[in-house]
Amino acid sequence: MSVYFKACLFKIRQNFIIFADESAKTEKLNSVSGPDPFSPTKIVKKKHILTFGAMKVSLYCYLLITLCMPAMLCGQDDSSSRQAKVGKIVIDPGHGGRDPGTCFKNIQEKDINLKVALKLGELIRKNYPEVEVIYTRSTDKEVELGTRGDIANKAGADLFLSIHVNATDQGASANGTQTFVMGNDKSNKNLEVAMKENDVVSYEEDYTTKYQGYIPGSPESYIIFSLMQFAYMDQSMMFAEAIQRHYTQNTPMKDRGASHGPFLVLWRTAMPSVLTEMGFITNEKDRKYITSDAGQNVLAKSLFNAFSEYKSKVEGRANVILLKEDGEATGSGAEGASSGKSTVGKEIRFYVQLCTLSSRTDPKSNRFKSFRGKVIEKKASAGGYKYFVGGVASYDEAVRLQAQARKDFKDAFVVAFEGDEQIPVAEARRKQQASKR
Repeated sequence: MSVYFKACLFKIRQNFIIFADESAKTEKLNSVSGPDPFSPTKIVKKKHILTFGAMKVSLYCYLLITLCMPAMLCGQDDSSSRQAKVGKIVIDPGHGGRDPGTCFKNIQEKDINLKVALKLGELIRKNYPEVEVIYTRSTDKEVELGTRGDIANKAGADLFLSIHVNATDQGASANGTQTFVMGNDKSNKNLEVAMKENDVVSYEEDYTTKYQGYIPGSPESYIIFSLMQFAYMDQSMMFAEAIQRHYTQNTPMKDRGASHGPFLVLWRTAMPSVLTEMGFITNEKDRKYITSDAGQNVLAKSLFNAFSEYKSKVEGRANVILLKEDGEATGSGAEGASSGKSTVGKEIRFYVQLCTLSSRTDPKSNRFKSFRGKVIEKKASAGGYKYFVGGVASYDEAVRLQAQARKDFKDAFVVAFEGDEQIPVAEARRKQQASKR
């Protein structure tokens, strides 16, 4: 059934691309030869033609995808049950060239992004030599937003990370780190951030054709792009949450959480993808931290630890390489894995997370296939609901359950809880080992 829904989504998207491209071509033609007497420009203003057409199509897409999304997120075909692997990552330093990103006096975001990206890439190459690291840019050059995703797709990457610095016009008090996956938050509180990052397409020629009807500064355009990337939402959010967790553990900056945002750079990527904002250049404390070499080293280390944690979960590996403050690599017993909260005396249990859904689903639903009636539901911090099976005391038993679950859910992975609090698997195993001594 999931194959059918994925085919529907592909067909919808292809139809939308054709419609938007034709609309863009018509707009160009009209600008040269004048509008046709029967053109929609007689009804609406010319500058809103693309938005109007895209809104009609996006509404159609929205209704169909809303119905199809739970099956797409949970259901997987049998051919996809092979062992998951994270062997190739694309690191995207945001902005570059004539696009400086956000600025403060002589400080430019593009330079900070590049320095942290290069540091992160070196950490991955040093500690995971089998992992291929690809940069969308390794120098100060301009790379179009669409090209960044294309680089990842052509390389067959397993993960995409876009690195940025935040800013606001609402005063210098806003601070902290935040990480996004593709989507649209219901409150639209992230729209300002997305619009700021997306509007760099105005540097590009013919951007309305390239981005299929996107209009810089138009909130309506974001409805289109928030419908994409559903197939990778679960893994993307897992990576985003890991990034925020390690920022919180290692840096003094405020945790603004993992959330959804309609970012164009994530739109075309055919793999789990996130965009991280490492702090506010408009905030004095954040600015001092993200512009210092020491701060950038810690940010790169935090991103590496999140990558390492994500890789171990996806691949079902017992060992997690984590970096301490001095940069020394440690195994799964590392102190860096600690949540920093006291949960003494609470029982540790391992579960297998099957999927995350945007709305509540009956545990007896056929969507859960062989685990119908056996799933456990927990509300996700970033919205939606997570569904688990298991609740076993043995990590080895959880790994066996994970292998079974991946026959139906290729992205299933092991998680650990101490009481009602989710903690890193490495920490749970360390605590269990310590209690046996």
